[in-house]
Amino acid sequence: MYIVTSNQMYQAECNAVKRGMSFPQLMENAGTACAQLIKKHFCISRDNPKKVLIISGKGKNGGDGFVIARKMWEYGCEVTLMLACGEPKDRISQDMFSLAESTGIDILRYDSNLTLLKGYIEGSDIIVDAVFGTGFSGSLSQPLSALAKAVNASKAKTVAVDVPSGANCDSASFDGTVFKADMTVAISAYKPIHILKPCNSCCGKTVVADIGITDEDFTSLDSVVCFTLGSREVRKMLPRRKPVSNKGTYGRALCVCGSMRMTGAAVLAAEGALRTGAGLVTLAFPQAAYSAVAPKLTETLFLPLDSNLEGTFAFSALSGITENAKNSTAVLIGCGLGFNKDTSRLVHSAIKEIKTPMIIDADGINALSTNIDILKETKAPVILTPHPGEMSRLCGKSIAEIIADPVSVAYEFAHTYGVTVVLKGANTVVCGTGENEICINTTGNAGLARGGSGDLLSGMVVSLLAQGMKPFEAAVCAVYLHGLAADEVAEKTSMRGMLPSDILRYLPEFFSKFE
Repeated sequence: MYIVTSNQMYQAECNAVKRGMSFPQLMENAGTACAQLIKKHFCISRDNPKKVLIISGKGKNGGDGFVIARKMWEYGCEVTLMLACGEPKDRISQDMFSLAESTGIDILRYDSNLTLLKGYIEGSDIIVDAVFGTGFSGSLSQPLSALAKAVNASKAKTVAVDVPSGANCDSASFDGTVFKADMTVAISAYKPIHILKPCNSCCGKTVVADIGITDEDFTSLDSVVCFTLGSREVRKMLPRRKPVSNKGTYGRALCVCGSMRMTGAAVLAAEGALRTGAGLVTLAFPQAAYSAVAPKLTETLFLPLDSNLEGTFAFSALSGITENAKNSTAVLIGCGLGFNKDTSRLVHSAIKEIKTPMIIDADGINALSTNIDILKETKAPVILTPHPGEMSRLCGKSIAEIIADPVSVAYEFAHTYGVTVVLKGANTVVCGTGENEICINTTGNAGLARGGSGDLLSGMVVSLLAQGMKPFEAAVCAVYLHGLAADEVAEKTSMRGMLPSDILRYLPEFFSKFE
């Protein structure tokens, strides 16, 4: 599903008009689709009518509200229409208002005095917010803020048309009061406010209404369009288990991970790769960590290599890594590696020499940040999985700048260096090297904010890459699945007490839903 800005949405509408639609038809379609979704969601029928209050603004969003009012009246509901900002200004909206008015629907005009209107608000079963749309910025006026507070305090179920009024669509933020929705009907596509945490909470459940705008209307835009995935799309993308197959069918993953101080990172990565379906997983780790790593793994192949006095890889381990990489279909390097002269040289040399698709994470990224241009010498596709702190070291921007605009940061870096970037966060952003390869993930929760979560994710990525998925697809699927598994574990346990190892143990049951 696409995620578009307010300007991109307008351009898509213009594209639809160019191929034969009209703006009045789009408004009629939008209002009708919203009304149908409301009817379905709240089980409205002639035998089960509802008291519905439509609060409309004077722009195009208000026009959608006028259509909804007319349709809800046709469904047999007791409908009241409230003009929150005065008479409609837009010509198409004026026409839609006239059609709604002709039905005999009760029409109220809000003049900053809530005394007479509270009865309508408190007596409604459903309140539809159609005051402001995607073009809104700033904050609600004092009268509208008071109206929003009254609506939020009511027992009615609230539905926002496209965007909860008071929310800034593109920046996914709000300043002051916002009309909080139990359900938001996104017109044609998601907007940033529907996806980005934490402000997407004001949208409640978001559903997308089809109003006749096609994929071509979005893909022909003059700017890059983001998208997000759901379980249905991920299920189609995942490699299938074949009735006649063997361990070699599902790839060979090499995980170059771990050190004396961080054995758990190596274990989580290797186990994550196995549980996500790789046929063979080899764990290369420093010999000094053998006694801590070996008892925790049963199905993994071991490749203990030279270690230094710090208990990390010695640089002499490089030959063993590069030789084993030749027989692998994907390589992960970095989880729990440690950061010193030996590991930095090791990472730099591995990036230049290994010809197998590679994921670089954690201390691998820290090593890379000391010589970022080495990415231009790679001989194979590369996936980087930084958190904002690591991304800051890679690109030179502050953490605050990265968090404020993760899509632009990840996109710029991916296209500058020709790599796939998995920029981890509340909404992890995955950017590939293709023009429209930008995915914003919607799964995951605060329970993942602890050590080891990223190691498990990297193991899942290398597993899918080893099984033959393309880098961008492997990354977006792994990120989605990792977050969704965490969401389901958190529901069973808690975000506070959930550990990455809990998610790992849940993966066998979890993947049954995708087979």
